[in-house]
Amino acid sequence: MTFLDRATDPPLGARPEHVGRPETSVAFAEGATLVLYTDGLIERRTEDIDRGLARLADSLVHHRHADPEPLADALLADLLPAEGNTDDTALVVLRL
Repeated sequence: MTFLDRATDPPLGARPEHVGRPETSVAFAEGATLVLYTDGLIERRTEDIDRGLARLADSLVHHRHADPEPLADALLADLLPAEGNTDDTALVVLRL
């Protein structure tokens, strides 16, 4: 599993003026799974983001053989707080 974090930048629209955004590329093996998500899936106000990323990594390893739709369902079940989430959450799972 690899986190695609080589080209990070502030969120879209966060800067008052337009500036170029960093880019990078990564080669994928056929059959790899790409998981795209917003911060609402992993971030919690009371903890460091690394804990949320570790939870995501653990869930992905646990469900690594699942097809995209069941994987998305499992990630949401594993990662969203049982008491509800106060942040928006978007999740896309693609098989490449």
